[in-house]
Amino acid sequence: MPVCNSQAVPLRILMLMPGAEVRGPVAPVATALAAALRGLGCTVVNLPWGRRRDDEEPHDKLSGRSRDIMRVWRAGGARRFDVLLIHSAHDENTLVRDIALALAVRRRFPRIVLQIHGGQPERLNRRGQRPFRVATTLLLRLVDGVLLLSSEEEHAWRRVYPRGDFFVVRNPFVPPREGASPARRGAGAPTLLFVGRLIREKGIHDLIDAMPTVVGRTSCRLLVVGDGPEVGTIRARVAALGLGAHVTLTGYLSGEALVAAYEGATALVLPTFHIEGFPTVILEAMHAGLPIITTPIRGAADHLRDGESALFVTPRDPAALASAIVRLLGDPALQERMANANRAGIGQFAPDIVARDHLDILMRVVNQ
Repeated sequence: MPVCNSQAVPLRILMLMPGAEVRGPVAPVATALAAALRGLGCTVVNLPWGRRRDDEEPHDKLSGRSRDIMRVWRAGGARRFDVLLIHSAHDENTLVRDIALALAVRRRFPRIVLQIHGGQPERLNRRGQRPFRVATTLLLRLVDGVLLLSSEEEHAWRRVYPRGDFFVVRNPFVPPREGASPARRGAGAPTLLFVGRLIREKGIHDLIDAMPTVVGRTSCRLLVVGDGPEVGTIRARVAALGLGAHVTLTGYLSGEALVAAYEGATALVLPTFHIEGFPTVILEAMHAGLPIITTPIRGAADHLRDGESALFVTPRDPAALASAIVRLLGDPALQERMANANRAGIGQFAPDIVARDHLDILMRVVNQ
């Protein structure tokens, strides 16, 4: 086993990540991390791992993951790596594929490290979850370290698996457009911005249910950016509540259109209770200089401060959410303080800073 340090022997890393054609933040995050690690002198080879498209059929998944495993196995034999770094999640599907991978390539790599982008450790001790718990434990035994995106997750994982080596890291953030101006607020009524996949766990239903109270007390509009399985239900709810003049659903946006949505907004509202580490949309809002209203869970609790950079609300509480929105929109001084705090805070997610932290942890795992 090699003895590595950042001064003498940079790490040789095989990094597994989703393909660029799959929507979501993990591929861009992993790509930025790999580039920053190379800037620190590491050798990083990226390989696709996981589904190739959002509508992948079951037989495509089976054959595709089998080919992936063989590709990783061959890469480990053709070139000596110090560590295999797997970007993944934590659910039934990812457990099956990641266990199969770890069993197949364990002897090819001195160390295997798993980075979980949203885990479910709280499920492991619930009644009826024995198969999920057994599979999770097996995977944890097959890897040498686990990278997590929040201290909340770290504490939960340590409670359910005290033998594991868990580390908290940050995802790197690359601005969507170099030189973009700090948020340029549009004229007219304040604009609340929601960005995310339209699933119940993102809190979008709670936000829609809060809007009648909000528009009854202050002038504003809500821009909902994203698509997903709940879009039809959300449109129906907007119509039923008579919010058609106040709520706009744009569908999925990217590139300049997404940048424009942030730049024209007054605040980001994300009342999520989803199993994710630290939503990329919060980083995008920080970069845009937006005040943020969100829930004090996972990475938000680590990186935001209630009343300073964000207003925290209880998950699944539309009344509390409405009160927070009305408070923020009625206090321009608070908006400005939060905007300044978030513009300053985004620097801690610069890729070179994040990569140094990753490298320190990976070297600890390699040398243990």
